[in-house]
Amino acid sequence: MTFSTFLTLAVGPVPWLLGGLCLLGLSLLVPEPTIVSLGFAALVMAIVAMSMTLLSKQLLVWGILSVAFTLILRGLVPKESKELERSRFARVCELIPPGGVGRVHYEGAIWHARCQISDVAISPENGVTVVGREGNTLIVVPIPPESGPLH
Repeated sequence: MTFSTFLTLAVGPVPWLLGGLCLLGLSLLVPEPTIVSLGFAALVMAIVAMSMTLLSKQLLVWGILSVAFTLILRGLVPKESKELERSRFARVCELIPPGGVGRVHYEGAIWHARCQISDVAISPENGVTVVGREGNTLIVVPIPPESGPLH
């Protein structure tokens, strides 16, 4: 069978229905909006295939529907927001001794914190910038008092 004769086949709605259900099932395992778009387009093609039996026309309509559904679903995926970024600043609650661990108030909770600069102590009520995390301990650096967001 050549490709040109393959495109002239008459195809009913059953392959489109099964293909669409398989793609939607796959999208449960692989959360990718494009797979969902292809599945929805195939389900719509199952309905269209009842009146349009030529495979070449069905593939063209399926391609157009897939692109349209992809663009629609892409608009529904949430974008990254700067408002949702984690805060980088914390307030010292308990002295952070040089090379030791103290406590900071960070995003509504009290965390263990260690200064990244090993020979610097940070006193309570000073602001710090969170630069990393090792397990349950935040790695912080002091903020000069005149430039801190907490003062």
